[in-house]
Amino acid sequence: MNEKPFPKPPPADPLPLETWLRRTDRSEAGREPFFRGRDAEYEVYRSAVTSLDEGIVGGGTMVFQGAPGAGKSALMAECMEAVRRHSTPEEPWVAVAMDSGSLNSPVDVIEALVEAANAEGERLRKKASGISVTGKALDELLDRGRNLYRELSERGGGVFGLSVGGRRDEGVTAGRAFRKAAQLLGGYHIVVCVDEAQNTPVSVSTKGVMDCLHRDPQGIPLVAAFFGLSDTQSVLRECGLSRFASRRVVTLDPLPHDDSACAIRSVFDTYGFTGTQEDREVWVNKLAELSQGWPQHINRVAVAACDISRANGGRIDSGHLDEAMAAGEEYKNEYYADQLAAGTQDPGLYKQIALAAESSPEGILSRPVLRGLILSALENSQGNFDDFLANALHVGLLAQTKQLPHHYHIPIPSFGDYLRALPVESAQRI
Repeated sequence: MNEKPFPKPPPADPLPLETWLRRTDRSEAGREPFFRGRDAEYEVYRSAVTSLDEGIVGGGTMVFQGAPGAGKSALMAECMEAVRRHSTPEEPWVAVAMDSGSLNSPVDVIEALVEAANAEGERLRKKASGISVTGKALDELLDRGRNLYRELSERGGGVFGLSVGGRRDEGVTAGRAFRKAAQLLGGYHIVVCVDEAQNTPVSVSTKGVMDCLHRDPQGIPLVAAFFGLSDTQSVLRECGLSRFASRRVVTLDPLPHDDSACAIRSVFDTYGFTGTQEDREVWVNKLAELSQGWPQHINRVAVAACDISRANGGRIDSGHLDEAMAAGEEYKNEYYADQLAAGTQDPGLYKQIALAAESSPEGILSRPVLRGLILSALENSQGNFDDFLANALHVGLLAQTKQLPHHYHIPIPSFGDYLRALPVESAQRI
């Protein structure tokens, strides 16, 4: 056992340069190799999981939310890796990646927990395969895994006999499903990580599942972490999770300059780009400033810089910095164009919002002000304000401020600049 349980995992093994450059999304291939920062956010997670390790079950649910590109999936991958590194045959821990859509089915949730526990037993077995004597703890874990597998494979499509009628979920309460599962899962510690949590379905069944995950898991030692967009906490409230633990709801802000620079510097170091120390640091700092600390942009500007450096013999020098900056700006604008295309309204409306935010204190718009800005546009399109707002949050055009509920801002300053520079008339003048 470490003196400080669940330390932040060391950086992931780097990918070959060509493989890394081809990645189109930071979360598509497991852990982000140049994940840096998020120490304060990770400490929230470590504290909650340590409490579970100490036997405190229930009420420790975490929420990590932010606009698209804030690094939620990358943080989730780091959290799950920490659990895997802590797991041993004597004290098995299970990190379960859960699809938010499955949370309205108690049976689907239990199946995911059981399958993940069984997979962890197999992983520990393979890890210990080079040891001649596996030991009593591993043997017991493997027996437990076989029981889990047998329960899944022999019950005819319903976990622990929970099928009712022709539809296996019909009449199955979350409490009953969790109590049944506790017979086999009580010996594990389980961390449930739900990605895209803003899409959690609102239903009576979901509320039962959420109660088990948050308040009373019926004898299963578990804690849940939800990772989602800026309105995740609001959605979870609708699903019955109304009382959040103190300091367990985190909004992912841009990274500090030092963390952004560290990530870009590690790219250059890993792939052996040459150049004077002075030139390298100028590139690192300029690119970090261009990213504005946004994890998605850190990745994109680093890719742009590597493309330019590779085309010039792998050198980093002052003569090609402007070219690298221009390529990074182009990558950022491509990202903004994709986000804008996902919006439900005419680009002129978003330009109008960005102009209003620029002239408002700290760039913040209240809900009534925002509604007034777009009222005529919504009437013309027969749109609904709540639908507009949900879409704007989901595509990163807006984010709710941490200081005040129902107040909004454009989460990435350069996104606001991009919107204000759109070659269209603002909606007020249309």
